Amino acid sequence: MNHAYKALALAALLSASAPLHAIAPPAAPPMAEDVELTGWLHVDDYTFDLTTVEVQVDGAVQYAPVSRTGRFNVTLPANTEALIRVEHPGHLPKEVVVDTHHARAGEAGRNKRHITFAVVLDPERHMGGQEYAGPVAGIGFDQHGGCVAISHTKKVVPARRGKPMVF
Repeated sequence: MNHAYKALALAALLSASAPLHAIAPPAAPPMAEDVELTGWLHVDDYTFDLTTVEVQVDGAVQYAPVSRTGRFNVTLPANTEALIRVEHPGHLPKEVVVDTHHARAGEAGRNKRHITFAVVLDPERHMGGQEYAGPVAGIGFDQHGGCVAISHTKKVVPARRGKPMVF
């Protein structure tokens, strides 16, 4: 091909009606994608009619419905911290902190983030007047690789006074 023909072909390509952004490389996927959680609950009586799952995010409180089998789903925005509180009559409530910062970091963050976990509620009658000192677990993401990072504690303290004891 001669140089004049190449220059003419290039000029025709550049003056085509396609918008300029179509020629540019594709944009990176959005960084602020949601993190999906699926929780499975276990209680002694295997009924979940009176079970509540409260989700606190950025000062707002929402409730996640619980299925007949104890399953609940929560969708959290990226770059937030949430507190999930699970309650069932006759059982000690449990709280789990979920931090979605760094959910998009590293190779793992390129995929849809969906975490499945279980919450086993302990009957109050087995706890001898004790209650949990704070959240029993934390779910987060490693800032360098985006891998799921889990911490847990079941530290108990004497229950607050004024709360009725169950025998």
